[in-house]
Parts: sequence; C-alpha cells; structure tokens
Amino acid sequence: MRDVSQKLRRLLFIVPYVAKHEGGVPVDKLAKLLDADRDELLADLDLLSQVGPPDGDPGEYLLVSVENGRVFVELAHRLTRPLRLTPAEGCSLLLGIRALRDSGIAPFDSAMQSAERKLLAALGRDASEAETLATSTVVAEPEVAVARHLRELVTAARRHQRVEIEYVSASRHQAERRPLDPYGIVHHAGEWYVVGHCGKRGDVRTFRIDRVAALRQTGETFEPPEDFDLAAYRRDRLYVPSADAITVRVQLSSLAVNRIGANWPVGEVTFGDDGSAELIIDCEGYEWVTGWVLGFGRHAWIASPPEARQAMRERIARTQAALARSGPATV
Repeated sequence: MRDVSQKLRRLLFIVPYVAKHEGGVPVDKLAKLLDADRDELLADLDLLSQVGPPDGDPGEYLLVSVENGRVFVELAHRLTRPLRLTPAEGCSLLLGIRALRDSGIAPFDSAMQSAERKLLAALGRDASEAETLATSTVVAEPEVAVARHLRELVTAARRHQRVEIEYVSASRHQAERRPLDPYGIVHHAGEWYVVGHCGKRGDVRTFRIDRVAALRQTGETFEPPEDFDLAAYRRDRLYVPSADAITVRVQLSSLAVNRIGANWPVGEVTFGDDGSAELIIDCEGYEWVTGWVLGFGRHAWIASPPEARQAMRERIARTQAALARSGPATV
C-alpha cells in the first residue's frame, strides 16, 4: 500500500509540474525531485500516457513523451481547468461588456453580443445571479453626441483617416476648427480623449471628446509616426489630479511659447492670435509651477488664483534675498 500511495503522489506531481514547462523537464532532474530512479520514473510516465476517458479517442488522452532526455506533458482538453467565475466576477464582466457596447467606442456590436452570450454560458448555474446583479446596477449613459463622435474617431484612428473637428476649449466659448490626424483614443480620469496630430498647431495634441462640437471626414488619409506609442503618451503626458489639486492659470508671451516648443506640461493650452498662450494646469501645491514660470522671466506670469500669485511673489522675494546674501557677481 505504501508503494501505491508513493506512486500516486509522484503521478499527481508530475502532470502539473511538467505541463507548466513548455520546454520540458530533464528526466534526471525530475527523478531527483521525486527521489526515484530513472527506470521507475519512466515506468510512471508510461502509466500516465494511458490516462484518459474510457470512451475517448487518443486525442483526449494525456500526451506524455520523452525526447532527447526531457519529459513533456500536454494536457488534453477535458483535463484543462474550466473557466470558473463567481457571480460577482460575472457581474463585473457583464457590466464592462455592456458599458463598452453602449459607449460607442467599439464598432463591434455583434462581437460584444456574442461575448456576452459566451460569458453567460460559462457562468452556468450562476448566470442568473450575475444577470440580476448586473441589471440592478445603474451605469451612467454617455451623451449621444459624445458617443457618436467617439465611434467616428475610433474608426478614423483605425483606418488612418484625417478628420476636421470644431473644438471648444475650457477658456473659450467659441468653437475653433482644426484638422486632426487621430492616432488613438484614451479614457482618462472619467473622460474620453482623442490624441493626434493637430494640423493647426503642427504637433501632437490631446482633445477632450465632449468638447468636440462638430466632426467631419476630409476624405484624406495619413500615416501615423512609427515611433508613436499611445500607451507611453498616456502615461507620460496625461495626469490625474488629486482631490487637493489647485487649478492655476498661466499666461505666456509668444517668446515663451516658442521656447516651450512641443514640451508642454500636462494641462489645457489655448493659443492667442498673436502667438501667446494660456495654460490651465492642476498643481499639487505651488512649488513646481512658480519655479517653471520663473524660468521664463517677464515672458510668463500667473494670472490666477490669488494664492498662486502670492506664492509667486514670495518665491521672487526669497530669490532676491538669496542673491543679496551671495554678494555681487564677479566676472
């Protein structure tokens, strides 16, 4: 009986251990792990090759082989672990599928419906409970215009189609027409954005889709840059402010704008006809923004809020005091 139990433990160890190593496991290493001699291990492997359903065909048996001194195990379909989800997990997936289908972002309605049917089938007897949880959860519906523009921009980005948008910035109530090469769509901090090359500004910009007043196809196509990485852009250029963030409005002259080039901090930029710009940015305190503005000298200044302007005055005073203590500059 002791030999039988030891053999059973070896067999139960061999199958999952070897199956997770796609390159196989050396016979000698496996024998050492099991504290068994080589011939005994080979006998166990031969026994494993006969595991399968009584009425099954050869394709439903464990595939156990020894090649070039290495052991390989491939699990039959019936022996792989089936998908098991809790009702709460199923509800989460259902809500995700339905929200995505209703958002307008993906023009794959039939595929979404098929995925939902397969999910409910995989849940089995838990499907009705997951369905109840999902239908009793309220999900905010997107605005019709946002959903329509979202769908059109996703399609344009996939097909590399140039569009023209009328965009209303936060600081202006008048729509501004811009040619746009959409590179991709991102969802960030509860809002949808389109990222692409702005024909009016000549560089990559980010536009909130709920501020797109109108959109039309130009009939032109574009080639996106090979080195553009949407995920990297989202990580490096988009920022989620904390609850304590302060919105600061900065004014920049045309000279400051030229010095910045394409390296704008994360924020909303509005350009004036004379080449100047206004930057609206969320800051964690005033240390960074005052230092950044100070670097442009008289060509940039903080417009609001008053607390940020006061922080700027205090920083300038500290800088002047430090210069005074260091004495006159020597040539």
